[in-house]
Formats: sequence, structure tokens, C-alpha cells
Amino acid sequence: MASALTSRALLRRALPSARRPFVTNMTYNMAKKMMPKISETERVALGCGTVGFDADIFTGSPSLQKLIDTYDPKLSAEEQAFLDKEVDELCAMLDDYSIVQNADLPPEAWDYMRREGFFSMKIPKEWGGKGFSTAAVSAVLAKLGTKSSDANATVAVPNSLGPGELLARYGTPEQQQYFLPRLASGQLVPCFGLTGPHSGSDATSLIGSYGVVEERNGELGVVATFRKRYITLAPVAGVVGIGLDLQDPNGLLKGSGAEGFTVALLERDHEGLRMGPRHVPLTSAFMNGTVEGDDVWIPMSSILGGQEKCGEGWRMFVECLAEGRGVSLPAGSVAATRLLATSVGAYTRVRKQFKVPIAEFGGIQEALARIGSQGLICVAGADLMNAIVDNHEAPMVISSIMKQSCTERGRRIVIDGMDILGGAGICRGPMNFAGNLYMSMPIAITVEGANIMTRSFQIMGQGITRCHPHMVPLVESLSSDAPDAPVKFRTELFNM
Repeated sequence: MASALTSRALLRRALPSARRPFVTNMTYNMAKKMMPKISETERVALGCGTVGFDADIFTGSPSLQKLIDTYDPKLSAEEQAFLDKEVDELCAMLDDYSIVQNADLPPEAWDYMRREGFFSMKIPKEWGGKGFSTAAVSAVLAKLGTKSSDANATVAVPNSLGPGELLARYGTPEQQQYFLPRLASGQLVPCFGLTGPHSGSDATSLIGSYGVVEERNGELGVVATFRKRYITLAPVAGVVGIGLDLQDPNGLLKGSGAEGFTVALLERDHEGLRMGPRHVPLTSAFMNGTVEGDDVWIPMSSILGGQEKCGEGWRMFVECLAEGRGVSLPAGSVAATRLLATSVGAYTRVRKQFKVPIAEFGGIQEALARIGSQGLICVAGADLMNAIVDNHEAPMVISSIMKQSCTERGRRIVIDGMDILGGAGICRGPMNFAGNLYMSMPIAITVEGANIMTRSFQIMGQGITRCHPHMVPLVESLSSDAPDAPVKFRTELFNM
């Protein structure tokens, strides 16, 4: 804060008030020429989600006491009972080695997850779901992840980026009445088709996935062609949300809805929809595959939120993404920490070399200290993130930080665990509790935006722009053609 005030004072002193308009107008004109045009998607992204503690950092004096007073992560009695009973019973059905060997969870585990509401923890109770808090979902995922990262991924998707939460927030009454009870009962397993073969971390580019508004037999709808890849649960899903770049060349929307990112809801038996083949993510067994269609007719009643929500899919998606990226993936790192801290820690006491428990070796202690300390950071960060989301916030930047930081720390924790285990962690078999976890870590690093991109764009790029008190108004003034834009630019520049 002091340095910002000093810089501001120096700038004001260096530029006498009489010369400020001339200098700032010249700066404005140069910056405006260099500034790329902001697309509508980018404009929406800048306004999506919320800022809180991340914005406080730019004041130079963020308050930890404010965090303590504002956020209180805890489970209800019902959530704790579910964690102690149903989750424990599911964990007892899971054998990580057998799951990987069979490339699937056991049938009894699938039946149990459907029956006991593991796929509908975030669906409101009035629709038959659990209505659990984010903290509860995170706790369930963290516990499942200690037995099987595949079970963790299977439960995570319907409770983050599955259409369930999107339906509860944005669906029409008819869509809610039809889909939500079926999702809550496990009759339908959901998935979300966004990423395409050429999208990479820029999932919203929607390359190769588009829809054109048409009218057939007096009914308005969309003719869509799409290619989706890497879609978790696609091989077993009964309903899929599909992201499309909607085009209306003939103006048939007539002001109700708009072109742009739009979400369609299709059941598995929808004419023209193809689900498969299955991908194999390294050695992992969770269901992942393709979703495709050519010239598929989609009535407006199958557009999420109906015709009036056409073009609003980006905002819907981004505001729900905070939970998937900032909650589900950190929960996996918490699971890795708990598994390795307890198991590897115990192993170092019983494993001897040179007639001494390896826990007495300085190098081993160094790795154990990293597992404990980095794991504690992941647990603390997850608790804070869960509480922020449960406080009805959608922190886009913090969710990116959580995803990148926790998965990187989780990778380091797993590597340290493998270094300690040595040969016991290398040879695959039912007694190797770390090998499959080690081989699955690159998946966590890659999904929801590869960490290199997450750090460079979301954290450093969007973070500075979104959280700085003057950057968004500054950018808006540069992209505006209003007569007072140079004045607004000058005001924000001198307030920085």
C-alpha cells in the first residue's frame, strides 16, 4: 500500500496538473492503438464470478482476521453422518488394484452410488437431492480419493460441472421437473461436453461445435454439429450438456436469446447423438470418452434455460466452473496427502535399512516434512475455498490458484512418497497403494485447464486484471469510443 501511494505521489509531482491532460491523452492514444479488441466473450469473462480476498491483496494489507470472521467451514450433522456411514460403506467396496485391472468400478459400487445419492449431493432437496454444502462434497471426495482416485473422479463430475447444478440454477421449470428427480435418483448419470479435439485449455473456443437456428414444421430449434473429447462419464451418462457456438444468420431468435455460447441438454437416445468410444486416461479406470453429432436437430425446449438463455452459456459455465476447478481437484490433493502421510509415515517406521528404521534417516525426514507441510497447505486452502463457495461467492481467480497450487503440491507429495517407498512403490500389485496415484497425477495437472495455462492466463492475466481495483475500468475505457473515455482513462491511471 505504501509503495502504491509513493508511486502515485511521484507521478503527480512529476506531471504538473497543466500538463497531465496532454501526457495522458498521448498515453491513451498509444495504449488504444496497442489494445486488442475485447470480444463479447472476454467482456463477459471479466465480469463473471466474484472477487473478495484476492482483491484485498492488492490493497497491500489483506486481513487474515477478516477471513476468520467471514468464513467458517463445517459440516452439518446430516453431512457428517453421510461421511461416516455411506461413504465408509462405499470405500469398503473399493479395491484400487482391482478397479484398475478391470478398468471399471465394481457393479455394486455403481449401484450403491446411484441409490445413495452420491451423484446428486448438490441437487436441492426439493428435487430429491442431498442439498449438501460444498464443504461436505469436498470431504466426501477427499475420503473416497484415499481408496480410489477413479471413484473420486466419478463422483466429482456430477457434483461440479454436471448439468445438475446448471439445471437447478438456470433450467426452465419443465426441464427441472423432468431432469432433476431423475438425476437425484441415479436414473440418469450426467456429463458435460465442452472440450473438443482442438480446444486444449481454451475449452470455450468451441472449435468444431456449432449450431444454426432453424425452423422446421413450425417449430424453432437448432441444427448442431459437434465433436467433444475427454468427457468424463460420457460412456455411462444418460444425459449430456453440450456447449455450442450458436449462430442465427436469419434472425429467427427475434430478440429472445442471442448468438454465442449456448448449452443444449440431450438424453443418450437423442436422434443423431453418438456417445463413444471410450478414452483410456493413462492407467486410470474412470469413465471418459467422446460425444459427437452431425446435423442433430435440437428443439428450443432442449436448450438449457430455453430460448431466452441462448448465448448465455459462457456465463453459466464460468460461474459453475469455480466449484469444479477450485473444489473437486484440491479434494484429490487432500486425499493424496492423507493417504501418503499415514501410509508412508507408518512404512518408514517398520522398513529398516542398515538395521535402522528409515524414519531415522535425515533424507527421509526431509521428504516426510514436505509431505506434511505441503499437505497442510492443501487442506487449509481447501477448507477456505469450500467456505468461500458456501458463502455464495464464485471466486474465479482463487479457484484457479487452488487448482494450480494444490495439484502441483499434490504431485510433489506423491513424488516424495514414491521416493520413500522405492521398490515397494514401483512394482504394481494389490499391496502397492501409491503406484496408481502416481500415474494419475498428470491427469489432475491437465484437466480444467493445464497448469501452465492456468498460471499464465487465469492467475497472472485474469487475476491482475480482475482483482486490481483500477485495471478493469482502465481496460473498459480503452475499448470504449465514448467521448469521456480519455477522461476515465486519466482518472484510473492517476488512481493506480
